[in-house]
Amino acid sequence: MTVEQTQALADSYPPAASAESPVAWYDYVAVIDCIPPNSPERPRLEICGFAVTFCEENVPDSSGPRSIIYRRTGYADGTDPTSWEPIGPTCYTDSVPARSGEPAVELTEAMIVEQFHRTDFALPQTVIQPPDGTALVNLPVYFELAWPDAGFSPAEVDTTTLVGRQVRIRPTLVGATYVTGDGTTVGPTTSLGGPYPDGDVTHTYDQPADVAPHITVEYGGEVSVDGGPWTTIPSTATVDGPAVDLQVLTSRNRLYSD
Repeated sequence: MTVEQTQALADSYPPAASAESPVAWYDYVAVIDCIPPNSPERPRLEICGFAVTFCEENVPDSSGPRSIIYRRTGYADGTDPTSWEPIGPTCYTDSVPARSGEPAVELTEAMIVEQFHRTDFALPQTVIQPPDGTALVNLPVYFELAWPDAGFSPAEVDTTTLVGRQVRIRPTLVGATYVTGDGTTVGPTTSLGGPYPDGDVTHTYDQPADVAPHITVEYGGEVSVDGGPWTTIPSTATVDGPAVDLQVLTSRNRLYSD
């Protein structure tokens, strides 16, 4: 079916019914064309390569993936609905209405951006060397960004469903800013730093102080809808990691007599 034919299903009613007299209506469901295991009861259990590539190659302007539209008749008087019956294929899956009189709610970029900002992003952990929570004035401190197990860090995938579509969001690292706690910062940079001697994110404190450095991360993201290709999400999100306590001390030399 074309996009116009698919959208027009919302205006179709069983005989003797209409928008003005909705004594009956059609229910619709788009079953991704991987059958089995997909069915009207489980329309998106699997997203197979055939369904994705068919639409990409044959209907490149469509949302995909290829789906079979099933229809049944529902009744206002409480009569049980009829059995599901296939009425045709479409690559405009997100244009299939839920029922007569209800145009499809299509997945929009704004919905994806909103979901991206709901992602449970991993909070960057600050690892410092020297590791005992103390450092000396005029000696470099090495910083490292560590990703915790909790939350979604870059390259991990958060999967959800929006308006019946499978949406996978994969965070990316735009940049990390190392906030040293004495009024200065290092970055933003894509470096994760590291320990002595090879770490490339360092800071030298010039005054003794008790500071609480932390790392701020700017996340970007990529999205894949219904198993389709990954595309860039036009938004970023900034999160602050927890601070760590660091005591910067003055080093004193002592002279001892024999």
